[in-house]
Amino acid sequence: MQYGLMIMTRGPGRDGAGLLAMARAAEAGGLEYLAINDHVLVPGGIDSRYPYSDDGVWAGAAAGECLETVTAAAFIAAATSRIRLLTSVLVVPHRPAALAAKMLTTVEVLSGGRLTVGCGAGWMREEFEALQLPPFAERGKVTDEYIAAFRELWTAERSSFSGDYVSFSDVVFEPKPLQKPHPPVWIGGESPPAIRRAARLGDGWYPASHNPAFLLDTPGRYAEALKLLHEEADKQGRDPRAIHRAYLALRPLETTSQAEGGDRRPLSGTPAEVAEDIAAFAERGVETIIFNIAAPELDQVVERVNWLTGEVLPLAR
Repeated sequence: MQYGLMIMTRGPGRDGAGLLAMARAAEAGGLEYLAINDHVLVPGGIDSRYPYSDDGVWAGAAAGECLETVTAAAFIAAATSRIRLLTSVLVVPHRPAALAAKMLTTVEVLSGGRLTVGCGAGWMREEFEALQLPPFAERGKVTDEYIAAFRELWTAERSSFSGDYVSFSDVVFEPKPLQKPHPPVWIGGESPPAIRRAARLGDGWYPASHNPAFLLDTPGRYAEALKLLHEEADKQGRDPRAIHRAYLALRPLETTSQAEGGDRRPLSGTPAEVAEDIAAFAERGVETIIFNIAAPELDQVVERVNWLTGEVLPLAR
């Protein structure tokens, strides 16, 4: 099992000092991944339903803050030496395909090959419209095509691609990524279309725990969804075991037990209880857990990182 920290580029992560404090605490504590969220801008009025809250409201709308994820990853890469950087997740249609491939490769090369590309199709129609992107309703097709274009640019000596949304011919794309054949591409999402995309295109599957429409908040629910991934991979002629199985524990890690439906919510409670939950997820197939350690103040975030790495994970490793 590998472990990571999810950081938001707002609140305590709104500036360089905050990002570096969290990144360095995660690396010093032995975590393997630092996951960075992605928004380019925040529209003033958002009617789109956020998939990961019970009421459909996105907390980031109130703050209006967001640093750009690939740029933030480059900044963090320069201040760390071991921890892997994970886009969590890159909203693939937000950036032109060739430009995104170059931005990602630049971070990958400058970090010494420490980038994993978490990919998603996006959920906020208003952000798509403000960025003047292809139609929101076509975002799934755009995402699939852009990922295919990434791989062409990352691997071909002379790259050519012809699609509905991106086209180029006989271009030189150097340097190539250090990781071969290319940086791992993890597909985010819990819905059947996202699972099918992961089975088709993913080097990894990276769902989040709390999507009320597709809850994966317990080891048992994750295991049920994993069965669908295996079925879809079989249909694609792929070995399901070749698809890395990651998990974003989206609800904040809690140092005290949180009741839910009469039971203790997984990943809350004493170090021993949280370690038992981690073991249960591992038994159901999870290979990497990314923890959300949200708190309003930076010192609180760092304190929780230290609690996780100093008290919980020694019991789980």
